[in-house]
Amino acid sequence: MKSRRRSPRPHLAPAASGSAPPWGDVLAAFHDAVVVLDRERRIVLFNPAAEELIGQPRGRAVGERCDRLFAETPLIAEMVGRVQAHGQSESHSEAQLVRGRRSIPVLVTCLPLWDRDDRVSGTALVIHDLGYQKTLEESVRRNESLARLGSMVAGLAHEVRNPLAGIKGAAQLLEAHVAAQPELKEYTAVIEREVNRLTALVDDLLTLGAPPKPRLASVNIHRVIRQVVAVIGPEVARHGIRLQYGFDPSLPDVLADEAQLSQVFFNVLRNACEAMTLGGALVPGCETITIATRMETDFHILREHDRSSKFLRVEIADQGPGIDPQTAAQMFEPFFTTKARGTGLGLAISHKIVAEHGGIIRATSQRPMGTVITVTLPFASN
Repeated sequence: MKSRRRSPRPHLAPAASGSAPPWGDVLAAFHDAVVVLDRERRIVLFNPAAEELIGQPRGRAVGERCDRLFAETPLIAEMVGRVQAHGQSESHSEAQLVRGRRSIPVLVTCLPLWDRDDRVSGTALVIHDLGYQKTLEESVRRNESLARLGSMVAGLAHEVRNPLAGIKGAAQLLEAHVAAQPELKEYTAVIEREVNRLTALVDDLLTLGAPPKPRLASVNIHRVIRQVVAVIGPEVARHGIRLQYGFDPSLPDVLADEAQLSQVFFNVLRNACEAMTLGGALVPGCETITIATRMETDFHILREHDRSSKFLRVEIADQGPGIDPQTAAQMFEPFFTTKARGTGLGLAISHKIVAEHGGIIRATSQRPMGTVITVTLPFASN
């Protein structure tokens, strides 16, 4: 959505060549990206938020032309041209800032800057990242959907659970009677195996519909990850996949339920392993899953919380075929799966667990290099 309005007349103060204007230090504190351009549409100011959002260091951006810096997002250069020509500010609330393989939803505002003779001498771009806001909105929407689904699923699961127990008991009794007939015993084994599979599905439905409240305590994130790796490691190694670590040992504990957190990382690692195998065989060129931890520095996440809040980030990156944006948006939905025999519940349960911990789980594609699942969690103490 685009809007124009007559704006007050801020002036672009002259600055020494290669140096930021005197008010650059003030803009450095802004959470939004601020880019100031001169009359030739060359960048004269580029605040730290712009460096992070646009992915260019200030030293490289300053002096660059607007149309070259935003070559993948021509809408911005077009806005700058109109604002310089007409002297009226303009906003666009549905822009997509393209950054390599990523497309980031942003709100772009372009303001004219005036010299002392009331001529347009430059423009100022203010770019607000809507990505985290949309992530929160999507998370709220998904949790509301799960809450509505929860009571129905829990009731249905309880109703199914009892007949399954009866079928399994009958199969076990039947097995005892046909012990001398191997051809019949094979059928009872099939019944028990499928009943066990359905029982596991019912348990997942119960967890999704009415998950237990987390028992929060101080937990070392690296210990949790290593315990999960000890369980799933043999399966990963069997496929010829190597695990690579990038841990920050200085990170403090997180506030979490250790068992539930283990379930999250187990689900994510298993998905990463399956993404790198096709028909049980390792996809050529896919050989490493990377698990990294670090302090969360994304100010779009941090600014939504109290200034004293601190978070860590866990990134699990596979080398599979990657995912398209639509799959990334849906992969935490209940029953959504791209697997032939998947239930679509593992990542939905993981999303619910992380949300209960006051954290965020996200998926980003690095096609053709794979997918990164990011889990952000609060520290146990600040």
